[in-house]
Amino acid sequence: MNEGRSFDPELDRLVAEFREDAEPLSDVIGQIDKIEGEAASAGGKVVVRVAPSGELLGVRIDPRAMRMGSEEMAEAIMDAARQAMMDAGRRAMQVAKPYLDLE
Repeated sequence: MNEGRSFDPELDRLVAEFREDAEPLSDVIGQIDKIEGEAASAGGKVVVRVAPSGELLGVRIDPRAMRMGSEEMAEAIMDAARQAMMDAGRRAMQVAKPYLDLE
């Protein structure tokens, strides 16, 4: 069987070109998937790590943060999470930038 090829040479050429162009994109996506954003708030007492998707990967709360009120701690966690998401976004942009036509 003639798997992966058609009977149209032009179509075969276009498919090969697409695969060649898609390979670097696949590499970039793989690199971006490994990125983690991290940020601290409340003077470093709360640290949050996130994936580029925004998925929460970890929260570290220093024992000194236990002196904070519940609302203050919730605000510190949310602040660190927002900053960590921005950090992940910046890191992802740095990886993708060489492949983007930004002009």
